[in-house]
This record gives sequence, C-alpha cells and structure tokens, in this order.
Amino acid sequence: MSTVPDLSHEDLADHFLPLERYLSDQCVLLPIGSLLPADSPRLDGENTKHVRAIAELDDELQPIIVHKESLRVIDGMHRLRARAERGDTTIRARYFSGSESEAFLFAVQSNTKHGLPLTREDRRAAAERIIKTFPAMSDRALSKYTGLAQQTVARIRQQLPSCRSRKSRIGVDGRARPVNPEENRRIAEEFLKENPHASLRQIARAANISPSTAQDVRRRTIRQRNSGEPVARRPTAGSPGKNGQVPDPGLLHDLALLARDPSVRHTEAGRMLVQWLRLTMVVGTNHTIVVNSVPEHCAEIAARAMRVCTAHLEEFVRKLERR
Repeated sequence: MSTVPDLSHEDLADHFLPLERYLSDQCVLLPIGSLLPADSPRLDGENTKHVRAIAELDDELQPIIVHKESLRVIDGMHRLRARAERGDTTIRARYFSGSESEAFLFAVQSNTKHGLPLTREDRRAAAERIIKTFPAMSDRALSKYTGLAQQTVARIRQQLPSCRSRKSRIGVDGRARPVNPEENRRIAEEFLKENPHASLRQIARAANISPSTAQDVRRRTIRQRNSGEPVARRPTAGSPGKNGQVPDPGLLHDLALLARDPSVRHTEAGRMLVQWLRLTMVVGTNHTIVVNSVPEHCAEIAARAMRVCTAHLEEFVRKLERR
C-alpha cells in the first residue's frame, strides 16, 4: 500500500531536479531582434525608470536567460530593453532548455533573488499560476520560489478548489508528504492490525509516514490492545468540542502550518503564538463550559478583562495584515 501520488513530469519539475540544471554553461551572443518578450511574472511589465537606470551604466551586464526552444526571454527583460535603448543590436545570453512551465518557475525564482523586486501582487499571481501548473508542490517549496510566507501560499491554494484535493505534496527535499497526516496514521493502524509483527520501516512505507510516526502509532496501538480502550486521537477537522461545536477546518489547517514552520517553532515567540492560538481555539469550541464555570460575582470582571484582551487581539491582527 502506498500513498505516494503518481506524478507527471510537470509535477516533478522542480522537486527532484534543480532548475539550474537546465542552464547552459556557456554564453552566446544573440541578435536582440530575434528574441521574444518574456512570459513575465510582472503584471505591469517592465519598469521604464529601471530600464533607463541600467542603460546609463557602463558596467558589463550579466547575461540574460533565454528559453532555447522558443527564444523567449526568461530573465533579463530590463537588461534587454536597456541594451536596445543604447542602440545595441546583440546581447549576451545563456540558454534554458526546460519546459515553458519550468521556464516560468525559473523566472519567478530569479526575480525574487536579484534585480527589481516583484511586487506582492506579482508574487501572489505567480503563486496562483504555479499552484495550478505544479499542484503537487508543497506550500513551503512554493514559498521559497515566490518569496511569500508559507501561510499566504496556503490561503491562495484554499481559494483554488481544484488544487486542494491532493492527498500528498512534494517538498523541497523531493519527498512526498501527506496533506492529512491523520488519514495516514489510520492507514498505519490498519496495516498494523493485519501485520502485527511488521517493522517500523514497513509500517512507514505502507502508510507514507516517517519511522518516528510509525513508532508512535505502534505505541498507541499496543496501549489500546493492553487497556481494551480506544486510543485517543488528536483533534481533526471533524472533531467537535465538549459543547458540540466543530473547530473551523481552516483554523486547524493554519495552526498545523504554523506549528510545522521552522521559523515559527524554533523561536520562543513563535511557539508562544502557536500555543496562544491553540488555547483560543479550545476556548472557542468549549466556551459554554468556560462561561458556566465562571462564578456569578466574577462574570462582570471576566467580561471586562475579555474586552480588553479582544481589543489587543484586534490590534495584533491589524499589524499582521499590514505586513
């Protein structure tokens, strides 16, 4: 049993091969008139002021990148326009031999590393296009190409219903990982029932999980067998709180993304944020119990304190949205 998706060549484009592999080592001199304009991630095209600034430089410019099959510019339209403005008829270039989809991905990657930065709108539009072209690419991998936060990429994906149904996605290391880990844990439990003496590697391979996760599933299964009681699972999108309310699936998804992001979980402030949001979610799905537990003589004080906390939270949200 395997949950690894059957990916096409397009899906595998950046996950297993660095795009730089498609770049030629040597430069060629190409006639400017023979080149087609870029399939650029810049929604408004080239910046005229930036072109003029480059045209005034005496320095030798870096070679542009050109798609070998179509002769369409991938990276370097500002340099090309500057050369043409100076009256040059040729320009130094390196060929890119990948597909057109890979060429666009390379263009986005290049424009986030050097030259005139892409606007936020440019990067969001590029992310949407890349998700449609490479639906198996993970949010984290896509954030590295576009320069957008991983959470922003996840929200963009959520707005594209046709791109949300995949069971697995491919990360920057080329490994397929489940979108819904709980489903893979369930698969591991079923595999263990049928193969109680299976090794951790066999369990991990069967359910597409890590050996450490497989070990956790085995321990829970053993506890269940010894106690005769169901094993407590982590809350999922369909798990109601104690007052019957179901946690928002979007919130659960965002919390999982935050908790896994290294830049969040490896800092004290990041861990505090995740704990804070988890506590807020628990209170939100169990607020009837919390309200009923407050003594009558403390209700007004608690309500007043909550209003102050809510005001602080709203200010926190506004600052996040302005970033």
